[in-house]
Amino acid sequence: MRLVESFLVPKATGRAFVVKAGQVLRLTQPQGPQVIDFDAFNRDDPRETLLTSATRRYESIHVTAGHRLWSGGLRERPMFEIVADTVDHQVSPAGAVTHDVVSGRCSRSSRVARYGSDSPGCQEILAQAIAEFGLGPEYVHDPFNIFMRTGIGPDGRMFWEEPFDVKAGDYIDLLAAFDVIAACSACPGRSSGPGEHAFGVEIHEH
Repeated sequence: MRLVESFLVPKATGRAFVVKAGQVLRLTQPQGPQVIDFDAFNRDDPRETLLTSATRRYESIHVTAGHRLWSGGLRERPMFEIVADTVDHQVSPAGAVTHDVVSGRCSRSSRVARYGSDSPGCQEILAQAIAEFGLGPEYVHDPFNIFMRTGIGPDGRMFWEEPFDVKAGDYIDLLAAFDVIAACSACPGRSSGPGEHAFGVEIHEH
């Protein structure tokens, strides 16, 4: 593959960018674990977005290489295929697994309630990122939580663990089925563990 573009996204910041049909979006962990909240929109009609409920229905609540990420809204179809994933997916004793399409995004209000921190969450970070493409905060949707370890407890409630199976150098590759606007937030929450790591973005084409 030929590298077209690459950049780093520091913790608690975000970026939005275009990935064209047939290109591979590689999201990397150059420094160590950093959870990424990932949203995506049809470039030609942003009302068609990544739909985590469709992805859960057709694939799994935890996804890896060989799974597809589905769109919804105006239509329901594969948006990306996960074509590579270097994470050593170890199931924890409590049943947590990395990469989920079930958890929601954090927000300023949830950070106030959870941590007493009046600071932007992924809702606000993603909204700021997609504003460059003329999209308002109402376009932010439930994300694909990349490099995040989650599970469902016996009480039916979601829980998360630090991503101990994510190492520096790990990456996940997403093959775009059509032109998309991708938006990523380097989650400011504690699910990434104690580090202050950036994640990397690489766009490749054949």
